[in-house]
Amino acid sequence: MKKKVKIIGILIVVLLGVAYGIYAYFQPMAIEAKVIEPRESEIYFLETGVVVNKQQQYIYPSVTGEIDEIMVEEGMHVKQGDVLMTFDTTAVEQERLAQQIMLAGYEAQMANAEVEIQMQMDTLRGTRQNLVGQINSLTAQMNTKEQKELEDLLVNQSQSQYEQSIEDLKKHQQLYEEGYISQSELEAFEDVVEGYEAAYKEAKAANQSSDDYYTSMRNALYGQIDSIDQTLGRDMLTPTKKYYQSMIDSTKTALETITTQLEKHTIKAPFDGVISEVMIEDVNRVQGMDYLFLILGEADNHVEVTVNTRDIESIHVGDQVRLKHHLRSGDVEINATIAYIGDSATVERSPLGIEERKVLVKVQPEANNYLKSGFEVDVKFILFSEGNQLIVPMSSIYQVGDKDMVMVIRDGIAVEQEVVLGYELTGEQIVTQGLREKDVVITDLDAKGLKPGIRVKKS
Repeated sequence: MKKKVKIIGILIVVLLGVAYGIYAYFQPMAIEAKVIEPRESEIYFLETGVVVNKQQQYIYPSVTGEIDEIMVEEGMHVKQGDVLMTFDTTAVEQERLAQQIMLAGYEAQMANAEVEIQMQMDTLRGTRQNLVGQINSLTAQMNTKEQKELEDLLVNQSQSQYEQSIEDLKKHQQLYEEGYISQSELEAFEDVVEGYEAAYKEAKAANQSSDDYYTSMRNALYGQIDSIDQTLGRDMLTPTKKYYQSMIDSTKTALETITTQLEKHTIKAPFDGVISEVMIEDVNRVQGMDYLFLILGEADNHVEVTVNTRDIESIHVGDQVRLKHHLRSGDVEINATIAYIGDSATVERSPLGIEERKVLVKVQPEANNYLKSGFEVDVKFILFSEGNQLIVPMSSIYQVGDKDMVMVIRDGIAVEQEVVLGYELTGEQIVTQGLREKDVVITDLDAKGLKPGIRVKKS
């Protein structure tokens, strides 16, 4: 009896095992799969950009000097033309005063030039009359004390005239160099000077020797008279006025230069804006390359970002991008448009120390209430964006010959499905033909026992 019971138990166990095996054989295989739903697809790359003010400008000094007064502080709003700071102008003011005094003197001399020349002419005429009188009395006074005094007088007079002619020649040479008189006029006056020189030498010779005294004295007197006659016959007023006018013009030019220098001693705001930085709070003296202020204009901000040369051909002016501004209260996304793409690349070093060649790109945000100059933002360059796309994981795609295939679950059976692929995304692929909405695509093609035609279910 016990043996019969034992056999029956074994038979029951065997039957249960066979029954479970038959049940398990007909159960579908659980496998990883994904229900395909239409969604938006994007191809993009990210770069980090910096918010820049369009009118951001560092202000430099136009002169080197001591700081007199700083009129602004950081955060202050200014209008175009407002004075930001001034330099000490003591030395320049002194130079301007000296030039003004010189100008007044030249203008006074110009105004009195006609009277001055007339007085010189009258003096020369009087001297000529005196010389003629000396010639007339020369014979009666020969070999007398009075004659010797006369000789000394003639020497002194001829020396004085010669030295004055040298001074006048210097003025004529300056007028010639500045283009106020011609070379022929200069040469004519040089001849007059030579006449005065000859008369002076003759007078000295006559005073040193009594040989042919009468002849030499008379020749000396006539030589002086000839020189005076040449001077009286020349236009002395015109070159004199030209000389003074050249001095006036030169002085006015110097004053204009000083006025320009004084203007440079005052630093003004180039446009309406805000003083972002003051770099000279603890400085007494500045030079031409020193920063003074950073002023930010009131124009809208834009974002500057550098893009790798391998990606630059994929973007164009006018393309839409998205900015992501990270704030403690939450990220803010802002639409923007590419406004500028540079023509050349520069070398930059990545955070990993790799050299990259990048091109400057400027984007203009549609709204910038959250954007402040100097802030960093993520710039999302969208190369492709399309809605209502069927997208499958890359792990679900395989090839059979030259065909792209996926395996789908249809009526509980694993079925091979040929597909036509579109753009490749990050880890995913767009399918343009071969699938339909709600298809269940198997994503684990390496599952043990998976093959077309078996019963499967989504795990």
